[in-house]
Parts: sequence; C-alpha cells; structure tokens
Amino acid sequence: MLRSSEVPTLLRRTHIHKGYRPLHRSPQYYVFSAFDCHNELINVWTHLLPLAVLYTSYIQPEVFSAAPRVPVLILYFGVAVLFVGSSLAHLFHSRSPTDHFFWFLIDFSGIAIFSVCIGVQRYACSTWDFPLYTYGYLPSLIIVAMLGQYLTTCYFFVQKPFWKPREHIRFVSCAFLAVWLFIPLLNRYFWPSDIPDPSRDWHTRAFQWLIVSGLFMGGGIPERFAPGLFDYVGYGHQIFHMCILMVTWYLCDTANVDCPMWNAEKPPYQVLPLLATLIVTVGIIFSTVKILMKIARNFDPKNE
Repeated sequence: MLRSSEVPTLLRRTHIHKGYRPLHRSPQYYVFSAFDCHNELINVWTHLLPLAVLYTSYIQPEVFSAAPRVPVLILYFGVAVLFVGSSLAHLFHSRSPTDHFFWFLIDFSGIAIFSVCIGVQRYACSTWDFPLYTYGYLPSLIIVAMLGQYLTTCYFFVQKPFWKPREHIRFVSCAFLAVWLFIPLLNRYFWPSDIPDPSRDWHTRAFQWLIVSGLFMGGGIPERFAPGLFDYVGYGHQIFHMCILMVTWYLCDTANVDCPMWNAEKPPYQVLPLLATLIVTVGIIFSTVKILMKIARNFDPKNE
C-alpha cells in the first residue's frame, strides 16, 4: 500500500497518511481489494454487509407480504441505493482521478435518492391533509434535495475540489434538507394527539444520529488529533458510516409503524406522484453525472 505522498492530492484523505491503493490497476484488482487491508476497507463493508441485512430482514418480508406497502418499499429502495452507491464508490474511486470523480458522483447520487425516498415515504404516510402540503411538498422536495443539495454538492466537487468553502456549503445544504424532510412530521411534534406515538421518538433518534454523523464527517474526528494513527481503523468517515447505519435502522423501523396498512387498490393518482418524484430525481441525476463527467475528464492534476 502507498503513503499519501505517493498518490495525487485529489485522492488523499486529510490526516490519513498511509494505506492507499495503487492507481491504474485493472478493475478486478479493486474488486479483490475488498478482501485486502487498506484505508477504505471498512468503508466498503460497513455499507455492503448491511445491504444483505436490509434485504433479508426488511425488503424480502415486505415484498412477499400479503399487502406490500408502496411507501415502505420506496424507503427500502432508497436505503439500498445509498448502500450500493457508497460501497462502490469506496471500492473503485482510488483507480484514477477520473474514477474518483465518477464514483463519488455516484455516491452523492445515492445520497440524493435516499433523501428523496425518505421525503416520499414520510409524505405518503403522514396525517396532514391541506392543499399547500398535498400539492406542494413533493415539488418542493425535488427543489431542496436535488437543485439545492445535490447539484451544489456535485458542481463544487468537480469544478472546485480544493475550494475550502465547498464543505461548508455542503454542510449547510445537507442541514437544510434534513429539516425539510421533517415537514411531514411536524404536526406530530407540535400538535400531538392523545394516541401513543412511539415512532415519533425513533424519528428523533434518527435525526440525532444524523447530527452525530455530521460531526465525524465534517470535523475529521478523531484523526485530526492524531494524524497517521487512525489510517486503517477508526477515522471519522468510518464512524460516520456507522452513524448512518443507525439512521437507516431507525428510519426502516419507523416506516413499518407509520405505514401500518397500505391499500393496494388506492386510486392511481395517490401512487403516481410518488413514482413521478422518483423518476424526476433519477432524470436529474443522470443528466448531472453525464454533464459533470465531461468536465471531470479534463481535470488537470497540475491545478492541485
């Protein structure tokens, strides 16, 4: 494995000094590196293994149930895409600067789909019913999640990868999106009913874990306090992955409670907006990755 001084600046992690894989090897090399010791190994498996648990414990039982719930399956789909995109990004991004751009755009795309799926599921299972919310939330979700958070994150990642304010902008946009995803739940916090609402506490815990994850993701904790000590195990991004696992766990369990029954014979107009939101999301992602990769292929390492 290589030291940080032997790889391009673009591929280095701050305060991580060793454990980098060689560049420009065959794709098979990076596939088999999932079973070798390097500084991305834990990042690969902390989302790859939970994917299997998600399928066996959540997706499969829901799909083969007597009445599969569309909103719940949408959330599970988002979690699965998040795990797959993250695992692939950490597995293949080290091959070259171009691969780094492409696979982390895929990672960001998985996060975007995951975020939209959370909003769609919460919207579909919420108890709010007034015109502004009914007709306005899903379009606003696309604006906030895709045009606000996703596009800014991807654009600055490719166009200004070494611009320090880039991470601050990403943090603010992620925080705003996290708050926006709570809109379908606000009535349960500010106007609670007399009926017990156990899943509300789970939503709160998911949000708390998200906040904790941001501290490790953005703060570079603990490696900033001991550079080189946590190169293989224990650096902030790895802990961030574990926190996100807690977020997804709570979200999957809350979906099961919030959507106890889903009438498969509901009028199509109640299902189509959910699917249309996902289709628009995927369309924006496809166009964004295609356009930005044209720019990424012209990246000049001399500008590092």
